[in-house]
Amino acid sequence: MNLSQREKILAAGVGLVVLLFVGRYFSTTILKGFDAKSEKRGSLEKTQEEQNLKMIEGTIAKVKLNRVAAQSLPSNEEKARAEYMRWLIDLADEAGLQDPQPRALAEASEPGVYNAFRFQLTGVGTVENATRLLYLFHAKDYLHRILRFDIRPITNSNPPNRLTISMDCEALSLDKASPNQSNPGYTAPRITKPLEEYQNTIAGRNIFAPTNHPPMMESRRRVSATQGLRLDVGLDAKETDPGQFVTYQFEGEPLRGMQLDPNTGKLTWTSSEVGSYEVTVRATDSGIPAKSTVQRVAINVSEPPPPTKKPPEFNVASQAFISALLSDGKIPQAWIRSKTEGKTIYLRKGDELKLGDVKGKVIDVGRNFIELETEGKRWTVGMDESLADAYSRAMAD
Repeated sequence: MNLSQREKILAAGVGLVVLLFVGRYFSTTILKGFDAKSEKRGSLEKTQEEQNLKMIEGTIAKVKLNRVAAQSLPSNEEKARAEYMRWLIDLADEAGLQDPQPRALAEASEPGVYNAFRFQLTGVGTVENATRLLYLFHAKDYLHRILRFDIRPITNSNPPNRLTISMDCEALSLDKASPNQSNPGYTAPRITKPLEEYQNTIAGRNIFAPTNHPPMMESRRRVSATQGLRLDVGLDAKETDPGQFVTYQFEGEPLRGMQLDPNTGKLTWTSSEVGSYEVTVRATDSGIPAKSTVQRVAINVSEPPPPTKKPPEFNVASQAFISALLSDGKIPQAWIRSKTEGKTIYLRKGDELKLGDVKGKVIDVGRNFIELETEGKRWTVGMDESLADAYSRAMAD
């Protein structure tokens, strides 16, 4: 059958369409197969990568576990609990807490991995004590952490600025650790600064009280002393903040034999040499943070003045004279009048005389004199001279 030209073109077009449709079908099917295989391959590669990553992570975790095992408490539960409790007691002492009270709390565990021991430590101290407690806790290379840390001011405390300090903590005992695990020491990398820097940052500002001011005291003081005589100097620092007290201490080495009362500031010293000396004293208050003031005391030691002659004491015998010499037919009698004392002494032979510096025994009473004997030496006093003059003349001969 002969097709017309038009029919031939139409048949060719239909054939081309069918060919294109079949080609597209087969190409789509083949491409889907390739895509499925490629996707499956990618999934397998991703799974392999994840498995490799898990293996690496497992290796790293194993290395870390081996490393942290040295920080663990002993795997023996009783020993772990006792060891950490002892350390908490030592920690409280080193931090300077008063009336420390450690106790064990509830425990937790992950079977086959670790036991978690929980403890509580309470006590009384200052901000400095609390800072030191935190520093020493974190410096210890245990597998432990603080769960709660609470500080509260004590109202009207004596001494002032005292706080109640309470800390809950948790420490791990790994099953992998040795039953006789050794103490890890104070080598934790958590601490990056010296304690003094933490103290200045934390305790250097008191959040519970107004700003503390240093004691008021002159920066330099000059005093004079005498060789061989004790020097007493009161270093009185004025404290302007209420409820605080001041203590004193030498800054550097004191002079030999010098003493300082830490509570009153009384400085005592006896110098054996003449010269100029200097000593430095620091006065520190009880505030938070404690503030101090330094005073330099310059001491000039001079020679003692020459001894002064003691004026002679008044001798009442210098104003004592014979007022009468009597003879009543029996035993002669002498009357000695002491003008200073306003009295008359009556003497007979054999009587003892003691007046002022004059003493002696009456040997004889004459018409115009009296003869006396002092320590075996005889002397006389007449009507016109005092007992003192006659006595001095006789003792000088």
